[in-house]
Amino acid sequence: MQIAVTALLGALLAGGWWYWQGADGAQSKEPVKKRAGATPVLVETPAMTDDRETVRAIGTGEARRSATIHPATSGEVVKIAFEAGQRVKKGDVLLRLDAKHQRLAVKLADVAVKEATRQLERLAKLAPKGAASVARLETAQTTLESAALRLDQAQAALRDRSVFAPFDGVIGLTDIDVGDRVTDATPIATLDDRAYVEVAFNVPEEYAPRIKVGSLVSVRPRTMPKRRFDGTISEIGSRIDALTRSLRVKAEIANPADALRPGTSFQVELSFVGRRYPSVREVAVLWSRDGAYVWRVEDGRAKKVIVKIVRRDKGRILLDGPLKETDQIVVEGVQGLRPDQKVKASPYGAQKTSATEMPAKPAKEPAT
Repeated sequence: MQIAVTALLGALLAGGWWYWQGADGAQSKEPVKKRAGATPVLVETPAMTDDRETVRAIGTGEARRSATIHPATSGEVVKIAFEAGQRVKKGDVLLRLDAKHQRLAVKLADVAVKEATRQLERLAKLAPKGAASVARLETAQTTLESAALRLDQAQAALRDRSVFAPFDGVIGLTDIDVGDRVTDATPIATLDDRAYVEVAFNVPEEYAPRIKVGSLVSVRPRTMPKRRFDGTISEIGSRIDALTRSLRVKAEIANPADALRPGTSFQVELSFVGRRYPSVREVAVLWSRDGAYVWRVEDGRAKKVIVKIVRRDKGRILLDGPLKETDQIVVEGVQGLRPDQKVKASPYGAQKTSATEMPAKPAKEPAT
């Protein structure tokens, strides 16, 4: 009895083994059959694209010309000829100091010049007749020159009693009032030429060789993030900062509407255009131990091409490698490919186009 049971169990085990072997064999034959035919893939030619790289930085606005106004001498303020925020022209009077003594000095010097001139003219008539010596004539001429110099000094001292705008611009706030006594160290107000605003910022040292005076740049004020102002690089620093490893740069931005203010914080964008590279869709790029690669179709077979990624750009990747504009790059069906595998290539997007253009089937008429 025991022998019969053992034989029965052995038969069952043998039957199960042969059954599973047959199922595995059937399954193993199917992929071989699939590999025997060409694998359908969708391909696309790479687009040649300029390597445009944008560097962003934070900058601070400065007036193209800016000055803190001081009087040239000490004195009492008798007139303030400006208001904060007023536009002034070069040479406009901003402030006057008491100048009574300086005006008197000018009058005295003017009288001395007139008297010296009269004496010189008289001696010039007498000297040819021998009534006056040549020495007296020369002394009179020297006296006139000295009097003229004292007049110039008196006029300069009188002019220093007024403060003039050194250039066109917008005057700032002042803490000075009429009656205050000021010195040459007292700040009167600030003056800014805001026709152009200079934005100073730093760029990483690796971009230093690519920055040129005149290069285009765009800025966005933090106070108006939706507005963009365009300008050009106006100044470039002479050395790399050893601590920040960056280069100091200034850009000049036109400000005709006076919308920008010195001291404003700006987001700066500086674009660089480099080499042209082939770009493909992100789905076409795969990775292996050798790095990034794509599949290229050559003579109906898949070829593995090792590439280097330059940059990602809105769903596409710029590649550096042995690719040409006419290459057929696989963008769908990449996962199951092997080197030299037969493929049946179709243009990417052709199926969608044909499906869109295909006329709709007419509806069947109901049976009568």
